[in-house]
Amino acid sequence: MKTFTSFRNLKEISLAVLSLIFLGTAVVLSSCSQKESFLTSGSSQFIVQDLNPAYLDILWVVDDRSPMNLVRDHLVSEASNFFVRLDGIPGNYQMGITTMDMLRNRGALKPAGTVLTKKLGTLAERVQVFENLLSQIINLQTGAENKGFAATLLSLNQHFTPRAGVPLVLVFISDGDDFSSFSSVTNQDAVDYFAAQILSLKGNKEDLVKAYSINYVPLTSSTSISDARCATRNNADIDKAGSGAVRADGSPWFQNRYFRLAQKLKGDTADLCSSFASKIDLSGLRLKALPNRFRVEGTVTNPSLLSVTVNDRTGQSVNIPWTFDSRTNEVVFQTAPPEGSSIHFLISSN
Repeated sequence: MKTFTSFRNLKEISLAVLSLIFLGTAVVLSSCSQKESFLTSGSSQFIVQDLNPAYLDILWVVDDRSPMNLVRDHLVSEASNFFVRLDGIPGNYQMGITTMDMLRNRGALKPAGTVLTKKLGTLAERVQVFENLLSQIINLQTGAENKGFAATLLSLNQHFTPRAGVPLVLVFISDGDDFSSFSSVTNQDAVDYFAAQILSLKGNKEDLVKAYSINYVPLTSSTSISDARCATRNNADIDKAGSGAVRADGSPWFQNRYFRLAQKLKGDTADLCSSFASKIDLSGLRLKALPNRFRVEGTVTNPSLLSVTVNDRTGQSVNIPWTFDSRTNEVVFQTAPPEGSSIHFLISSN
């Protein structure tokens, strides 16, 4: 929250001009948080609706073991859809692509340490990176185990340094579970440990980190393995859930780490074999939903004396139905005001 300059006499300044002044100030000081300004009289209040980030850091962590070659064409198609959306960002982004291999690759970016940006390379060249990663029918250049968590930490600390204050989006694509071991942590769940490490890179600000996981979902009674397992034809990690299979340390074989991480870091999940590009927002453009409730700082004894106006980023008036919640002293809009809009509350004296 940031407090702006107060004015004693609102009647001497037109509402349109005042809205533009506060909107311009908010853009200069823009961040992912809601910004408000209050007048000393307490009878008038300005709010600028959340601004989604113009910049993003995106790290793709792709399982490049042999079974993924079976679903290569599908993933290449989905990747193409992702990149088209990313290129639509008004600002810019930097993007890295690495693998889950900790035997040889160990978090290095593909190709050859390249950080991709909106202005670097063509759509076809970015998609080609995915195709190259999944080209091995029998891949002898990667370890047998999936260690996406460990590879991600190495990549973020050594190859793809997140920028200060810029939202970080992680995208995991695999047909298996994560088998990273964190021996320095005693009795701590791997997902909790990994999430804490990632958040620490962003100053423990949860609204600056989001994770997405593309993996298998459980079989239903109406599906068969051949229909639902487009990469691993048998013995998928998820299908060992409840089978009694254990890892080397005695813990359950399937721990659903990738999906649990996405849920913990407030991202989303999707089935590997589905057309998931159209189902979840992997661009990270919306780190949180735009709010439709705003607390009024002044005392509202009679809602009929409360005036509410909304102007969009160009200063044009926007008509959005609203109600007043006397329990929380909040104005509740029927739909969220547009991104970057200026909201004005005025409490009349009579």
